[in-house]
Amino acid sequence: MDRPQSFKLHTTPHIEFQNVSFHYPGTDKPVLDNLNLTIKPGEAVALVGDNGAGKTTLVKLLAGLYEPTGGRILFNDVDIKTINRQDLRACLSVVFQDFTIYHLSVADNVGLGQVEDVDNLAYIQAVAERSGLDQLVQTFPHQYETILGRWFERGHELSGGQRQLVALTRALMREAPVLILDEPSAALDVHAEQHFFQQLLDRQRALTQSVLFISHRFATVRRADRIVVLEQGQVLEQGTHDELMRLNQRYAEMFTLQAEQYLIQPATLSSATVALSTEAVAL
Repeated sequence: MDRPQSFKLHTTPHIEFQNVSFHYPGTDKPVLDNLNLTIKPGEAVALVGDNGAGKTTLVKLLAGLYEPTGGRILFNDVDIKTINRQDLRACLSVVFQDFTIYHLSVADNVGLGQVEDVDNLAYIQAVAERSGLDQLVQTFPHQYETILGRWFERGHELSGGQRQLVALTRALMREAPVLILDEPSAALDVHAEQHFFQQLLDRQRALTQSVLFISHRFATVRRADRIVVLEQGQVLEQGTHDELMRLNQRYAEMFTLQAEQYLIQPATLSSATVALSTEAVAL
């Protein structure tokens, strides 16, 4: 194998998966099977599908954590397998499901997303305002100097949704050409999710940043420029929310099933609960 080449991006890359396959060592069943997918510069793409469809594997391949067992992934026609790993990761900002919150201050937890700015409190606060984290931090006893976690005396313990918001804000610190989010809002409440994605997508379009995100929450998914449905390691269908609803196939089935769960209105539910459920579907 040739020595990985230096690679610097000056614009958001055109990303292409060409006949990409992947299977884990010791297994014959492919997780991805001759998958073809293109992500245009500045596009927000949502990946949906059942568990095991290959969504997380796809983003880990894009991040260079795995290598395809077949096919190629290209950044501007350059195979990422040939790119120096440090250069590749400089192009990306990623939040996986198994993110970490450190027993450090809020400012440090966020600032580690862009180490060069870890001491730039003004920038950290500006990013936290975009994500919605700043509103939460203002309630902390020492605000951005509050230590997260009970490991230390006077440390502050976060809920699951609050931890996720810290991790998402950390990812926004690096204004990378490509932002990858794996289940980014699973633990967020409906209002925090609405604020985060509204700010993210507005900012993404201004920066011409590509966003690839996985979500099972279709209120979030429908905001994407394009939705890609994976099934058995292949692209089953793709398009906008409206296009896929008119197609009336797998995506429409999944969206309708989730919407029905929100819109069921048994007599025991209060009017406020029903209103919140309706809002969640409409976001």
